[in-house]
Amino acid sequence: MNGPGGQEALFAAAEVTPTPPPSPGFDGITFHEIQARTLLNRMPGAAPGGMGFTLNPYRGCSHACTYCFARDGHHHLGHDTGDDFQTHLYVKTNAAQALRRELRTGRTGDQWVMVGTSTDCYQRAEGRYQLMPGIIRALTDYRVPFTTTTKSALLRRDIPLYAEAARVTDVLVMTSLGSLDDRVWRAFEPDAAPPRARLETIAALRAAGVPAGVLIAPLIPHAGDHPDALNALVDACAEAGAVTVFPDVLRISPGARTWFLAQSARILPPHLHQRLAADYATRRAMPPRYIQQVTEHVHARAAHHGLPRWEDYIERLGTDRRGTDTP
Repeated sequence: MNGPGGQEALFAAAEVTPTPPPSPGFDGITFHEIQARTLLNRMPGAAPGGMGFTLNPYRGCSHACTYCFARDGHHHLGHDTGDDFQTHLYVKTNAAQALRRELRTGRTGDQWVMVGTSTDCYQRAEGRYQLMPGIIRALTDYRVPFTTTTKSALLRRDIPLYAEAARVTDVLVMTSLGSLDDRVWRAFEPDAAPPRARLETIAALRAAGVPAGVLIAPLIPHAGDHPDALNALVDACAEAGAVTVFPDVLRISPGARTWFLAQSARILPPHLHQRLAADYATRRAMPPRYIQQVTEHVHARAAHHGLPRWEDYIERLGTDRRGTDTP
């Protein structure tokens, strides 16, 4: 974690290759429409009442985040983990129907379903296919507790559905945001929503009575880890109404490493690329001590605002739910 003298690690805007203007359509993107046999993926070792299943209606993601761990999976589909990951998108067009078929069996029990853990369920393709309303309605009808994670402001379209779900089950919408700095966003997450738009989405959810938190991730070493930057980020999350935060330092999966470092070399100023290459060229994560230091700093700042850790927030919801179910 950089000390007070480490602020120079935040690079100048002029040193970042400008992001091209967004395309009004989907030029260059190939959609592979598929029929899914199942939507729910069981998480090994999940505890009763905890996070038990993941659900992803899309594979591949047009957000083009350079570090995305889900790039690994595209290799198994016969694509490369670079450009193909963001231009060959797999769409589970029967998502709602397949999910309802599974939920009828009571498969989830009292466990949570985590939506959008791999690729963003509100990426631009969702504007075309509109899979999420059917997914939310299915989870609501079966009273299944669920989380949704996104970097997209498109989620605001479905706020009324989340508000309806929150009246009958536990719901937590997590916005992924690792930095308030637009330079970091443009360099590492070029087609995701800007930081301020994500904060505005949190505020809109809270105004509608929907619990919303922030996955403070990925925290990128040398670009977003300065103490002042972390403090400002947590403060902004609290001001937007977040009910919890979960910090997570950047990890690079083997399938994403080559692409990540290539984009780093192409886009970033040399001093920042060299630091990231030294950190991640041969390992997936930063040293445990560094991760602990950054995580503790975020948790301490969050505690200053009265924000519980994500684990504590979820555990409290489970306790409240079990108490409500007791005759």
